[in-house]
Amino acid sequence: MAEIKSREQDPIAGIEYSEIIIPDENNMGTGTFTSVLKPDAMAKNNPLISTIVNEPVFKMFVNINIVAEEASVLLGKADDSPASSRGIFKLPKDINTKESHRFEAIFKDWKIKGLKMNGKELGVIKAE
Repeated sequence: MAEIKSREQDPIAGIEYSEIIIPDENNMGTGTFTSVLKPDAMAKNNPLISTIVNEPVFKMFVNINIVAEEASVLLGKADDSPASSRGIFKLPKDINTKESHRFEAIFKDWKIKGLKMNGKELGVIKAE
């Protein structure tokens, strides 16, 4: 029952780092995926997509879209099967786009359970 923890520095433009924590290597469908945005990353009004893939076992995508005022999260196995869980969350209207922001996607038993921005739960628009 070893913990899996992996952090990637500067995975793509606009993302300072991303980190996955899975408390039990025998249960890949439970954990937290954190993406920390660089200051000014949201000021460009372009969607930011943070991903983690471990083929064929695991994939997660977090799409942060300030123009649409929402963030979507997809979770599943990286074996060409459809996502096992999806969540769409409402971003706050008063985001300071000049600051860095931290997003934490929480998942349990292959289901998206929530998305936090800077430690605060975001409202759910749709969850599957």
